[in-house]
Amino acid sequence: MLRVKQQNENALTLAKFLESESKIGSVYYPGLKNHPGHAIAKKQMPGGFGGMLSFEVKGDPDKFIKKLKYIKRAISLGGVESTITSPVKTSHAKLTAAERKHVGISDKLLRFSVGIEDAGDLINDIKGAL
Repeated sequence: MLRVKQQNENALTLAKFLESESKIGSVYYPGLKNHPGHAIAKKQMPGGFGGMLSFEVKGDPDKFIKKLKYIKRAISLGGVESTITSPVKTSHAKLTAAERKHVGISDKLLRFSVGIEDAGDLINDIKGAL
């Protein structure tokens, strides 16, 4: 239970950090008050908003991922360690650019599974990669 609590806390911390970072475009996390589903999520998820979030980098997402040191690139998400993936290269790779755009998947979108590492280490990793 402590691991889930730590993931929830880390994900909210990271989402808030990403939201304030100038080199990040959009951040998608139901724990953020400006998320369109925040009110529903708050009712349905009283223990926290989970460890999954997505965000768009303004620069080259491949270069960003390659510069990360703690956060590992993955083709599948969801463990206690932080991992990141690019949907355009994994889950949505078979769609055309027009199809991806239609469903809201930009070429700069990254899916981030936040783990239980120290949130400060993760923030520093992202800062270093940006």
